[in-house]
Amino acid sequence: MKVAVLIDTWFPFMGGGQINAWEISKRLAKQGVEIDIVTRNCGRDKLKRVKNITVYKLGSKSAANNSLSKILFLFKSYYFISKKNYDLIHAHAFLPGITARLLMVLKGIPAIFTVHGTSIGTNLNNIFSRWLEKFILTQIRYSAQITVSQDFLKIKNINENVYYIPNGVDVKKFDKVNIKKFKRPTLLFVGRLNPQKNLQNLIVAMDLVRKKLSSAQLLIVGSGILRNDLIRLVEKLKLQKNVKLLGQKTGDDLVTLYKSVHIFVLPSIYEGQPLSLLEAWAAKLPAIVSKTGDCQYLVKGGQNGYLIGNANHSVEIARLVVKAFKNKNLAEFGQNGYNLVKEKFSWDKSTKLTLDLYEKITKSQN
Repeated sequence: MKVAVLIDTWFPFMGGGQINAWEISKRLAKQGVEIDIVTRNCGRDKLKRVKNITVYKLGSKSAANNSLSKILFLFKSYYFISKKNYDLIHAHAFLPGITARLLMVLKGIPAIFTVHGTSIGTNLNNIFSRWLEKFILTQIRYSAQITVSQDFLKIKNINENVYYIPNGVDVKKFDKVNIKKFKRPTLLFVGRLNPQKNLQNLIVAMDLVRKKLSSAQLLIVGSGILRNDLIRLVEKLKLQKNVKLLGQKTGDDLVTLYKSVHIFVLPSIYEGQPLSLLEAWAAKLPAIVSKTGDCQYLVKGGQNGYLIGNANHSVEIARLVVKAFKNKNLAEFGQNGYNLVKEKFSWDKSTKLTLDLYEKITKSQN
């Protein structure tokens, strides 16, 4: 079986969609599936080469951050894939979803579309973007849709043939790292530095937290368009000793950070099923996350973390941070989260579900 995995952003830009596509593709390749990852040229990645996987980067690196390049990728990827002989297209994100649908209709190639998250129901993104997302999700038909989020299934008039295949995490990678925690009470955020993640309110919350816990610190891991704005906010509030932006971290460096801190925090405006939450639990961290997406089902208050009822209120975030640091049962919270991901979230399980779906669709075409 030969599959084109279509995604408009690739490493070194990290996100849940990229990691999901890569982890599942690696495991599919080991089972003999031939994978071509078709993406934009976002720069050099440090991924190890894997047998049966070829990465095609279309366009110039200089245009990677240009919005126009994403639109052009729609046409370039259509032309590229139409010249090859694929049994199936698997698209991640909305623009690749449009390309996949065009190839399905005009070239007869079966297509799967994976939804990692949506801004529907929020004020983020412009009106057209939110309309386009809803149109794709409710009006466009694919051979199948995959969602990593159970919450997504609640969208009204959702397309048929929707399959829930969750994200995964490799707990063994975390188990083998044994390192001392920071002496200072430390929070960790991992994700893109964009409006969705609500980091301005988190930083303002840290200004309130330090008044009760002067030694508390927040480590922010990730890159994105708000980096300079966040640095200026930290300087304005004189939080340089309490908030540190560490940039992008991957692999063993990221695992070490997870294992070195005390609490994971994710105050997003919206989420699907955040991979960073699963990683935090694999590191046995209690979590403070927004009551959105699958977080509201996975996080059980008083068991494995705390839910932020209103992430736009810095006072609410600060209150929960202080409460968590004062909780003597915090280690038990982290262990409960670990038990959950070990039982229910594995890349091997998600890969099996994906392969079963691939085989079901390709067999129906014969």
